[in-house]
Amino acid sequence: MEEWDPAIVKLFSIFMPTTFERRFAIKDYSRFVHYTTAANLFRILDKEEVWFRNARCMNDHRDIENGMVQLQQWNNDAERNAPLIRALEACIPGVWKDGLRKYHHWLPNLRSQSYVLSVAEHDPDENETGRLALWRAYEKGVVGVAVVVSVAPFMRMTDALKAYPSPVAYWTRQQLDDEFEVVAHRIVANKDFLSKLNKAAVTEMVFLMLLFAAMCSKHAGFHQEREWRVLTNPLLWPSTRFIEQQDIIDGIPQTIYKLPLKNSPNENLTGIELHELIDRVIIGPSSHAGAIRDAIVAKLAERNVPDPHSKVVVSGIPVRATGMG
Repeated sequence: MEEWDPAIVKLFSIFMPTTFERRFAIKDYSRFVHYTTAANLFRILDKEEVWFRNARCMNDHRDIENGMVQLQQWNNDAERNAPLIRALEACIPGVWKDGLRKYHHWLPNLRSQSYVLSVAEHDPDENETGRLALWRAYEKGVVGVAVVVSVAPFMRMTDALKAYPSPVAYWTRQQLDDEFEVVAHRIVANKDFLSKLNKAAVTEMVFLMLLFAAMCSKHAGFHQEREWRVLTNPLLWPSTRFIEQQDIIDGIPQTIYKLPLKNSPNENLTGIELHELIDRVIIGPSSHAGAIRDAIVAKLAERNVPDPHSKVVVSGIPVRATGMG
């Protein structure tokens, strides 16, 4: 975050403490991973683009409803939300009401017009096998791959894309309360700083706090996934870089937003081209892993990804015909 405006960094540390801490924990040597199908990896390599899918068409549409419902329950409970509201009102009267009003105004649009690219944190000890919890969607006749990528483009401060990464929260009810309690304490501790800011700027932070709490939360049972979501919304954050397209995916007609993987150094948008982005490809459970590896190595070489032979590995995880038991 060295390149960020210090005031912006401070605002994020106040209003999104867990997001701020998880973002700060990401280092230059860290890696993200995108679990997808081998067929989709070939499409990414051939087209040199990634697709942002509508949030309603993710593996489980409840992925976004969980956060929205949790937030609504918290907001409807005066005992739970009172400390945060009191802290804000003591700094800038009316800022909570304005931020909440903007969130409610945009809520229908957030549900219907949010587009997401999902990645997960990747550990070095997963370099050979990937993460078993994330292979589960690819065990029934579909070959999964884990595309390990550099974190640099995700962490770089740029508005060029109008797409914003955030870690997913796996909060229980108590953990959500604890998060907002931390926010309230930090608002109180930074009252002098916040009171001097433009009301519109603080209102926007309240809105973003609510937006990401709603859109980047999942059931606590999925915590092993350690997902991050790159979120865009063409109405809230219009972008000239995304290309809208209607397509049929898994038999479902839907709108997608395609992002060409092209750098734009003058906008501080770098590191998203294939030869810089791809660090490793792990092939998931498959009876044809050897042939798949040969094809992926050849395709990476075709796209000028350096040293493709060393970057593609077979997980060796056995193909499971049936569930446990």
